[in-house]
Amino acid sequence: MNWRVPLADLDYDDQEKEAVRNVIESKWLTMGAVTQQFEAEFSALLKCRHSIAVSNATQALHLACLALDIGPGDEVIVPSLSFVATANAVLYTGADVRFADINSMENLTISPQSILENITPKTKAIIVMHYAGYPCQMPEIMQIAKNITWL
Repeated sequence: MNWRVPLADLDYDDQEKEAVRNVIESKWLTMGAVTQQFEAEFSALLKCRHSIAVSNATQALHLACLALDIGPGDEVIVPSLSFVATANAVLYTGADVRFADINSMENLTISPQSILENITPKTKAIIVMHYAGYPCQMPEIMQIAKNITWL
């Protein structure tokens, strides 16, 4: 089989390049005016009091796990086709990872059926990842999560 899954196809335009250049020239790569403006606008969009920008999804997932009090003795279901950071964010908390399979070769997102097959009494969360332009089957996944009374 000669099948390849592209991880990224980055395509930046001049406006994006200029925005990055302006941040670099400000000498504030983190916590500067651009980050503060982003956090404020994101909070306004979500109608919440606070938002915290982080440098990557690994940090964001790790913080989400910590916010949910995930730790040793817990299990988190994650997609089997994902960047290693998805599983690492769970492992950083001391919890165990359970890998759920994808739907198919045509739909590379986490399978609701495989999620069901991976649920145990130790399951504390499910992490999904929309992939390659395909959204996860969120109505089905949310129904699964709602039916798990200990989550």
